[in-house]
Amino acid sequence: MPTNVLITGVAGFIGSNVLDYLLQHTDWTITGIDNLSTGSKANIAHASDARFRFVQGDVRSISSLKEYKIIFHLAALPRIQPSFELVSEHIAENLLVGVHLIEIMIRENYYPRLVYSGSSAIYGTPTMIPTPEHERVDCLSPYAFQKYEVERYLELLSTRYPLDYVTLRYFNPYGPRSFNPANKFNAYSSVVGIFLNRHKNGQPLLVTGDGSQQRDFIHVADLAKANYLAAIHPDRLNMAFNIGYGATVSVLDLAKMISSDIEFIAKREGEAEITFADNSKARTILKWEPSVPITDYLKSELQ
Repeated sequence: MPTNVLITGVAGFIGSNVLDYLLQHTDWTITGIDNLSTGSKANIAHASDARFRFVQGDVRSISSLKEYKIIFHLAALPRIQPSFELVSEHIAENLLVGVHLIEIMIRENYYPRLVYSGSSAIYGTPTMIPTPEHERVDCLSPYAFQKYEVERYLELLSTRYPLDYVTLRYFNPYGPRSFNPANKFNAYSSVVGIFLNRHKNGQPLLVTGDGSQQRDFIHVADLAKANYLAAIHPDRLNMAFNIGYGATVSVLDLAKMISSDIEFIAKREGEAEITFADNSKARTILKWEPSVPITDYLKSELQ
């Protein structure tokens, strides 16, 4: 029997890269759904494999999950600053869509493996550096809180129903398709993509505050592999994993790697001073290893 899987948010940055990874490394049959509010058909235009079917629509239009063995839930309105301004819209997309999938499982009494794309934003500015999964939660933005709410619903409802889930707490994703200048709400827009785009267009790189904030940048290919390993793990894990490279670079140092044309702008509220993953749990249990250093990626992009 073929393995049928669903990717929500398939036309987004991470969703399209997960699709690429699965098409390359598995024989699975894949359905991808996206309402294109932040994703783009251009991100999946190359995916002409007969094993992939695209559905343009809202995740809340899904009424059954019984045909799927695995669900990769990546659909989101994903940026911190807009979540302060469009609160109810972000609640609908970041909380209620995830809850909708859980409710379908409960109603159908059918529990496929759910790989949920969480966020390290739930840690705020952490007290433990590097940060393990048992760090206290300190959400500094509505976005972070909404991502954590889905985690908690999974935890709480799994005490009553046989949910089968893995939460992946992404640190700072970057890589191909991470930045779409035509869409300011583009999923997971990384400062890496923003800086590279501005440099390409001859514009100065805008560094917030003094640029001392530290970031753990993780390449999207490594995220895609983590999704796959979470999906195929033989045990019902029902736990969260940090998915970060396990090293930090300051935003200012990142800018200097790309260009000497740098300008400083006001610091933005709601963003952590440091993100630095203790990824030992993912290494041990998922057998996952990050493989792409940020320096290698920048060299390839700046050639």
